[in-house]
This record gives sequence, structure tokens and C-alpha cells, in this order.
Amino acid sequence: MTSTLGFAILAVLARGERTGYDIATAMRRPIAFFWTARHSQIHAELQKLLAAGFVGYEARQGPGPQGKKVYHVTAEGSLALREWVTEPPRERPERDELVLKTYASWVAGPAEIRQMFADQLAAHEARLAEYEREGELIGKPPGFGDPRFGNYAALRCGIGYERHRAEWCRWMIDQLSESLNPSWEAAKPSEP
Repeated sequence: MTSTLGFAILAVLARGERTGYDIATAMRRPIAFFWTARHSQIHAELQKLLAAGFVGYEARQGPGPQGKKVYHVTAEGSLALREWVTEPPRERPERDELVLKTYASWVAGPAEIRQMFADQLAAHEARLAEYEREGELIGKPPGFGDPRFGNYAALRCGIGYERHRAEWCRWMIDQLSESLNPSWEAAKPSEP
């Protein structure tokens, strides 16, 4: 059974052959909108894909004294990717550290929590601006069947996510700002 990272690598290689370094670079954009991996993880996964017969490689002369491996997806890898794409995604555990911190935030001071949300808001707004600029460069979505359609669809999902998170951070900042109001402290409910 191939891991989700393995399928991410197959999806990159389905667009064209690449070295391990090129795969890592391709996974920064647009895959980083929804999936990230370190170079060491990619290398280990490539070895598993090679053993499974899902990828092959050609040794080529590198820029220095070392050679390089240029990977490509095999027919078996293409078939596995095609089958995987249409399966329902596996259920994943919800693990959102910011939401967990929010759940426990009543134990800290509202000013500190408000600052944390202000920092998070700035980060989400920066990513949103970056994604929106990228969307403007792409323009309208390419037709389905064009590999760039997946890029566009992933980008749209990223834009929606960043907008939602920014909106939630603003709401939290508003709530925490109200709690910093001295009249709120007098009416503060007892803690659970």
C-alpha cells in the first residue's frame, strides 16, 4: 500500500520526469497549498515507490562530479495513481493546534491570547494575499484534463481556507478585545 506522500510524488511525476530535488521543489508550489514534505521524506518514499515498481529512473550526468537520477512514473504507477484518485479520502484525525489552544485559552490572559491571534491573523492574511496574487496570474481555470486544472482547484481551496481562518482570527480578536474592557472583568463569569 502506497502512502499519501507516495501518491503526491506520483502526481508530480505524472506531469513529467524529475530529479528528487525537482520533486521537492515542485511540492512547494502548488502542492504546498495542501501537502508538504521534507526532502528526506521524499527520498525515502521514492525508494518505496521504486521497490513497488511505481517509478523508475534514468541515471544522467549531473552538474558536478556526481550523477543524478531522473525519475518517471511507470505504467503501474499511473494505474495506481488513477485508482487512488477516485477512492474516497481516508478519514483523518482532526488536529488543529490553534483550535486546541483556543479551547484552553481561558487559563491565560486575554491580552496574550489576543496577541497570538493577531500574529495568526497576519500570517493568514499574508498567505491569502500570496494565493490571490497567484490566482490573478493564472486567470480563469484551465479546462478539466489539463494538469493546471488541479493547480487552480487546489489554489481555490487554499484561498477559501485562508479567508475562513482570517475571519475567525478577527472574530477572536474582537471577543478578546471586549474581554480587555474593564466593565467585562466585573461581570466575568466564574470559570468552569
